[in-house]
Amino acid sequence: MNNIKSALTISLLAFCANSAVAKDFFDTSSADKTFALGARIGFNCSNQTHNKDFTKLNFDKWGTGFDAGIICDINFKNFISVQPGFFFESRSHDYAYIYNYLPTENLEYGHTRFYSFTVPVLASLKLYPADFIRWSIDLGPYFQFGISGSDKGVSNSIDFKDGYFDNRNKFDVGLKLGTGVTLFDHYYLGIHYSTGFNNVYKDLYDGHHKAWTMTIGYDF
Repeated sequence: MNNIKSALTISLLAFCANSAVAKDFFDTSSADKTFALGARIGFNCSNQTHNKDFTKLNFDKWGTGFDAGIICDINFKNFISVQPGFFFESRSHDYAYIYNYLPTENLEYGHTRFYSFTVPVLASLKLYPADFIRWSIDLGPYFQFGISGSDKGVSNSIDFKDGYFDNRNKFDVGLKLGTGVTLFDHYYLGIHYSTGFNNVYKDLYDGHHKAWTMTIGYDF
């Protein structure tokens, strides 16, 4: 019994000592590190909207892709930072439309995939639920630069294969927001949502990119 009491006493003292040096939940002290680099990799579920003009059927299905890149935390205080990043992304989606502006209705369906470089610039609020957990809440713009891609499908019973950017714009700007946790100052897990502001299409139609991104990473 004495051994058990001793063990409990030591554990309690250790907990109290750890709590004394632990960060506050909202830590306004000077940044422990001004700059920090991190690597990120993950997958996404993406889609794009399409206006219903000229169509009787309008269906867009979420597709999958991947993200890989780096981020840099520029820390002003322990609770706030600006986090620019640079990512290579792959996105895809499936679609089916029935156009009614032709003399006869035209059924078109297919699958797209495109690749891009994306630069998010996020403001990141950091909270500390426990000494080994850093919880971040992120919000800011992103800038996307299309590289290449494909749009393959069937239109009016004829197979086609076009470049993704043949009738779509390569540049997009939008809003990215999300949250993540960092364990033991190094191991990261996050989820973010992004929505584009620019029109996807070059003419006739209107639409916008959107995506959910789940990433893991390591902060150096």
